[in-house]
Amino acid sequence: MVVLTNVSLRFKGVDAYLENIIQQSLGFANLWTISIWLKPFEDLPRDKLAQINHRTLLHLKSAAHKNEILIWADRITNTDPDVIHVENWNKRGERIRVTRFNMAQQRNQWRNFSCFWDGSNLIGWDNGVELSDIHETFSGTEGFLMEDPVASAGRSVRLGAAYSGIAGAVELPLTSWSGLMGPVAIWNTEVTGTELATVVSGNFGIDLTTNSGIYTSSANLVHWWRPGADAADIGNDYAVVVSGINVGVDATITGTNEIVVDSP
Repeated sequence: MVVLTNVSLRFKGVDAYLENIIQQSLGFANLWTISIWLKPFEDLPRDKLAQINHRTLLHLKSAAHKNEILIWADRITNTDPDVIHVENWNKRGERIRVTRFNMAQQRNQWRNFSCFWDGSNLIGWDNGVELSDIHETFSGTEGFLMEDPVASAGRSVRLGAAYSGIAGAVELPLTSWSGLMGPVAIWNTEVTGTELATVVSGNFGIDLTTNSGIYTSSANLVHWWRPGADAADIGNDYAVVVSGINVGVDATITGTNEIVVDSP
């Protein structure tokens, strides 16, 4: 296996995603940090779904929406920084919160978007700097995200697209991600802003499974997908804390022609 640190995976905005469809325990419940490297393209292809302005980065899907997490972005139509949204549901399948983070992505620029949820509050970072321009666009029934350890009641994973039967913030239609995606990491703890600054400064080359300087959360890293890093297994999960959940198993994007040499 040859693992590269300067590559990413290209998503063309139409039916391309990495996925593991099996609903299983993901190793975290009501305390988590998610980090995504992204580089949006200008907009969606004009020949299909061009009218849909919302693109999915990550969807953790369960039966009846229990404990789901959905991260999606507005389509970029100019050079101004744009919006990323994070949605989460409780153990009863009720949408808890939709949070909009402004100034969190920009056309043709690598950015690292990270967010931390503690059961009641959501904090976001852009390139390791805490985002202050945030808005709760939906606030519904409160309740913890408490993952059932039974595999059949767990969550499946899709990077780059949302599952059918779900729409973003108060039923807005969603389509696939259009742009490049780099490493995606999930921890079952709070990764502090200072730690995230170390993660960002390390770009794609940092080893998140090992503590380094201010970064001390390697023992809590439950998933670490590095799209494109291994051409033979573009969906490999490099985390070692829990059993790896490879998202190349049920992927539609498998060809090495979508692996590009492009990194921050």
